[in-house]
Amino acid sequence: MQRFVAELSKPIDQAAFEKSWESGQALTETQKKVDFVFAGCRVSMVVHSELSDQWPSTGFHRTFSAAVQRLDRVCSIRWL
Repeated sequence: MQRFVAELSKPIDQAAFEKSWESGQALTETQKKVDFVFAGCRVSMVVHSELSDQWPSTGFHRTFSAAVQRLDRVCSIRWL
């Protein structure tokens, strides 16, 4: 299991984000189960992965950022 936390420059709709995430996942070969918890501008993420099959953080950040950017091109992301 992996955990990531990001702070967005402005809130986005969770349902719209999840649709964007799923459409982006169809384009990648990494399709792990990810749970998202939105609290205002903060998003907590849990990736269900085995220790031997971790999602590299740079790849996860890129995939998450692309899903956000498909919804709002000016929303910036800060990783905590």
